Amino acid sequence: MNSSRGSIRPVSRPDLRPLPGWDDLYDRAACGLLLTESDGTLRLANRTFCNWIGVEREALVGQRRFQDLLSMGGRIFHQTHWAPLLQIQGSVAEVKLDLLHADGRQIPMVMNAVSREHDGVVFHEIALFVAEDRHAYERELLRARRRAEELLAEQSRTRDALALAEVRLRVAMESAALHVWEVDPDTQARRYDPGTALLLGMDTPQAVVFDQILAAVEPADREVARLAFSQLLEERTDLFQATYRLNGVDGVQRTVRATARSMRSADGGKRQVVGLLQDITELSRQRAAAEDRAEFAEQMVGIVSHDLRNPLSTIRVGAQVLQMSGVQAHQLPVLASIDRAIARSQRLISDLLDFTMARIGRGLSINVAPLDLHDVVAQHLAELDLAHPDRALRHLRVGDGRCIADEDRVVQLVDNLVSNAIAYGDPAAPVTVTTSVKAGLCSIEVHNMGPAIPEDIRHALFRPMVRGTDMDAGNRSVGLGLYIVAEIARTHGGDVRVDSSDALGTTFTATFASRPAPRRAEGREA
Repeated sequence: MNSSRGSIRPVSRPDLRPLPGWDDLYDRAACGLLLTESDGTLRLANRTFCNWIGVEREALVGQRRFQDLLSMGGRIFHQTHWAPLLQIQGSVAEVKLDLLHADGRQIPMVMNAVSREHDGVVFHEIALFVAEDRHAYERELLRARRRAEELLAEQSRTRDALALAEVRLRVAMESAALHVWEVDPDTQARRYDPGTALLLGMDTPQAVVFDQILAAVEPADREVARLAFSQLLEERTDLFQATYRLNGVDGVQRTVRATARSMRSADGGKRQVVGLLQDITELSRQRAAAEDRAEFAEQMVGIVSHDLRNPLSTIRVGAQVLQMSGVQAHQLPVLASIDRAIARSQRLISDLLDFTMARIGRGLSINVAPLDLHDVVAQHLAELDLAHPDRALRHLRVGDGRCIADEDRVVQLVDNLVSNAIAYGDPAAPVTVTTSVKAGLCSIEVHNMGPAIPEDIRHALFRPMVRGTDMDAGNRSVGLGLYIVAEIARTHGGDVRVDSSDALGTTFTATFASRPAPRRAEGREA
């Protein structure tokens, strides 16, 4: 008996090489990875992201906020969409924003984010991917559109020579489509315009066949399109319309609208089926984005109107009750501080509401009525004088002041311009407000001394989130004041401009047309 029989021999194992650690995988991942606090402060950033934007990790973590790395348009999107969506639904998917490189250039990135709680603290986890290829794809779409327009022009030039070209032009005018396709109802053979190849992700127009189109159609869309087209072939209808998705060879999915019409020759003989294909990817994206913006705007209006204003009113009433019930002298400054904070919060809420209404296309609401511009502005300046006892406010009047405008909006315009002058002007110099009504024009000028606004940013001052300086930016508003001023002037049929120099100071002038208010009859009540 073999003594080795039944004994256990060691089994050879494959070479087990050590795998990279999680820290190394995170730090050198093929995408940027960030961890931020709920206010955007960066807590973790991998090496890939730091290399992309050209900033050392030590200069980011704990020192910068995520939104500070975005372009101006990205900051607006972050405030109006990104942050609210993370708070409401806990995630944001496939958002494209531009980040600023250390050398000032913009880097397009697509990013996903989730909000997650750890040990009672909410953090935002963000993954980022550079999207340079997406820009190249969009340029290719433009070239494809130009090529398609050239094809339509060529068809128009040949319509008198070819009867089929006349049919193509007629369908193109009805459907505003771009790529032509035809079907023989007897053999069901199909012929496609060479430009259709662009819808399949090919680089140049070329011949394509039905099998290529069918293979590219998203499987979930095939049956619906087939049933609709079978009704056309069976002459149960003379018009075919379908929308489906095409998965291109370049890895891009496009949304296509297909249209076809069944027609017979002039003698009623052979039947022709001629159709058009149109790339509506961008249109679909814009429509979805517009619906998202409208839904978000409605949610924001509801939040601001009901969830913020009511608590602030309660706080203000409570502070007034405390003051009326009698408080010690050293407590009065605290109540005054509470009152100023509430007033500032209510002003920010009002600006945010106005910004939301202006951005969704409804515009600011106004209720015009006869008023005395001089008196309205003088009364509000008296209130501002009490709120800013350390600043000198002057008021100059030109004309008799009678005009027609929205009194509340005029006060809001003056408040924003004077607050801006106080915030950025020379504290030792007065702020001068000049109201003028003459020759059918109303104007409000607010002047302050101080450093001139740089020339390169004056043209953007009346855009949202733009300031004339970054000094002490942490104590400023969200940057909607001048945008609201411009919207108020525009809604009144006017505009606003700025003149600024070191020698003469800065003057904001809002001008709008107004017919003079009728004089009140003697001996009668207004």
